[in-house]
Amino acid sequence: MPNKAFEKVIENLTLNKSFKSLKLEGFLNEFSHSGQLILRNIFQLFNDMVHFYMREVKEEFPFDSELVGFFNYNFDDLFINKTEKPFFADRLFANRLVNLANSFRMSAARNKIYIFKGPAGSGKSTFLNNLLTKFEDYIRSDEGLIYEVVWRIPSEKGAYDPIPISHEVEEEGYAFPEDSEGHFFFHGERLLEDTVFEVPCPNHDNPVLLIPKEYRANLLREIVPEGEFKKRLFKHKQYQWVFQDQPCTICSSIFDALIERFTIRDVFSMIFARRYFFHKKQGIGISVFNSGDDLEKVIVRENEPVQKFLNEFFQDSNKVKYLFSSYSSTNQGIRALMDLKAKNVQRFLDLHGIISDEVHKVSDLEERIKSLFIVLMNPGDLEHIGEQNKKDESSIDHSLKDRIHEILVPYVLDFNTEIKIYINTFGDQIKLRFMPHVLENFAKTVISSRIKHESKAIQDWVKDEVVYKKYCDPDFLILKMYFYAGIIPDWLSKEDRSSLKAEVWKNLLAESESEGHEGFSGRESNQIFDEFYSKYSKRRPITMKQVGEFFLDENRELKKKIPKDFLKHLTDLYDFEVLKEVKDSMYDYNEEEISKTILNYLVAITQNIGDTVKNPYINFEEVLVTSDFLDIVETHLIGHNAYPVVKERFRREAIAEYASVTLAKEIKVEGKKITESNQYLEMFSQFTKTARQKVLEPYGKNNNFRIAIKEFGTEDFLKYDTKIREKIKLLFANLSGKYGYTQDCAKTVCLYVLDNNLADKFEF
Repeated sequence: MPNKAFEKVIENLTLNKSFKSLKLEGFLNEFSHSGQLILRNIFQLFNDMVHFYMREVKEEFPFDSELVGFFNYNFDDLFINKTEKPFFADRLFANRLVNLANSFRMSAARNKIYIFKGPAGSGKSTFLNNLLTKFEDYIRSDEGLIYEVVWRIPSEKGAYDPIPISHEVEEEGYAFPEDSEGHFFFHGERLLEDTVFEVPCPNHDNPVLLIPKEYRANLLREIVPEGEFKKRLFKHKQYQWVFQDQPCTICSSIFDALIERFTIRDVFSMIFARRYFFHKKQGIGISVFNSGDDLEKVIVRENEPVQKFLNEFFQDSNKVKYLFSSYSSTNQGIRALMDLKAKNVQRFLDLHGIISDEVHKVSDLEERIKSLFIVLMNPGDLEHIGEQNKKDESSIDHSLKDRIHEILVPYVLDFNTEIKIYINTFGDQIKLRFMPHVLENFAKTVISSRIKHESKAIQDWVKDEVVYKKYCDPDFLILKMYFYAGIIPDWLSKEDRSSLKAEVWKNLLAESESEGHEGFSGRESNQIFDEFYSKYSKRRPITMKQVGEFFLDENRELKKKIPKDFLKHLTDLYDFEVLKEVKDSMYDYNEEEISKTILNYLVAITQNIGDTVKNPYINFEEVLVTSDFLDIVETHLIGHNAYPVVKERFRREAIAEYASVTLAKEIKVEGKKITESNQYLEMFSQFTKTARQKVLEPYGKNNNFRIAIKEFGTEDFLKYDTKIREKIKLLFANLSGKYGYTQDCAKTVCLYVLDNNLADKFEF
């Protein structure tokens, strides 16, 4: 009895690996439902492959991602999942890759060498290996469907079996002679399977190119159904190749030679379309060259059995020359150089003669080259080639450089991606050993070595640098790190937030092009983290103090690459963040009362002091307008230290906005409720923010409160009065629920806030 498990394997492999060749007619019939897949060159394939593996994470940002062109793409399926060695693409690189793919979709994108340039240790080789491996997988999927030409030419002897034709052959249209079993006919005789000689196109031409160019457009208008794809096919530049490209020299010569002996219908019956698969190890569709790989000794390749058959069939050794080069293996595929050193330098220079007009001479034949050329390069490699080839320096500096498109692969500049690298290397459990924010700050410290100290974009945009003095470095490296991660920090001032337009974003992102080429490499970063984690992981939890001790240790010399005082400023930001979290976790104000207070204030400011007014927003409840009431509300809205003149100006502006915008526009015209108006929402947000800032005041210097925190979770905690116990329970519950603190971490951060008087440090 056959092994059932083995039979299941055979069944699955049969379903997955059975790809029968199609007659040309069958191939053309596929256009009715798969035209957008069949008619793709390598550049369109690359674009579709990238988007196939890409997931765009939907998120709401206070900036317009579409205008900025800085989306949150997830490339885990392309670079991480099911790979031997993962590559972690930060947000900056992910957007560069998608922009490149999109440019392939928008135009023909040929005549270029695509150089992925980055410093040693940036992961270029891992990136390319994973990209090409997944490309190979994609081509084997239903979405990666592409076809190539294979000729099935009958032998002269015994080629025909005089079996009657089972149905009449149509004289018009695109039907080809066959019987009910799918056999093919020439001159009314059935072609025997074992008398067919297959001649594959060594250049992997798309079968549509064997339709003469002058008939192609009309044919496609007939067979491609109406719809969006048809519009793109005839209007977009990306499909110009369908109507303009010629078949390869070998296929053209076979076609011309057959025409002399068979009818057009018979010749078309010899053309088949078969799935084109990439095999990187065999160099089919994808060829990758390392710098030490020997240069090819035999430039002209041939296939003796095929050439012998063609010579005998056409009885002329010059009729069809089945000659081709190594470039044909990657026609409509990818040819990649893993670096620009040693023997790859010559391979790179050889591309110069090919890339401009896509023609390569093979003996006396012209070979059309339509490939995607990818090169990995370190900074300075191209200039080094120029120095080595001074005799031809002008061609390298100008004509070759004009054909180069660079895509940067720098060191990671997104701290969240840097953390993913640590987790991948050392395990997910490392997160449990750090206080919240501390692992992020370790990553930020590493990234600070990779960012330039001056930022004209920030200098031109930030209105008042003094605002950030207490929790950001003067060079705004921390702020840039947040932007590179696609995050707008909540400590950004209202004025700068409102002026953070698309143009500012674009200027900031443009600066990233010159960053990430120096500092700690990816390999160094992993080594540094390994040393740090080995030293401190036994002490739980790891704190900012230990991060500072490690990087500033004179024996390690790490601080030479870190900007001066960066860790001090990073600690200031940490202090600001944990103070905010502790205050927010203690906050238990009644927000209904806050809402009522703001609604009363909006009604009161339109009245005189001493008036009593009925509030239409709270069931016409009476409100007595007093100076104290207005002063208390305005203190929460604009700060405790605001001068009377500032409060008066604020009140006048609030009255004007209430009358001209809130009432006249938002409520009367747009039909909003008062609680939906911008003025109310801004006041509510600011009032609650101020209330949170002051929530720690009654407890900050209370020693019983501090000791009670230390004894939380023990029997001794029960000895404290109810008010302290309830406040600490609320504090720990919110630190856990909102911010992910464990009980030990919550105790540590609360004591840190109290012992370092952080409430006084950030008193405004």
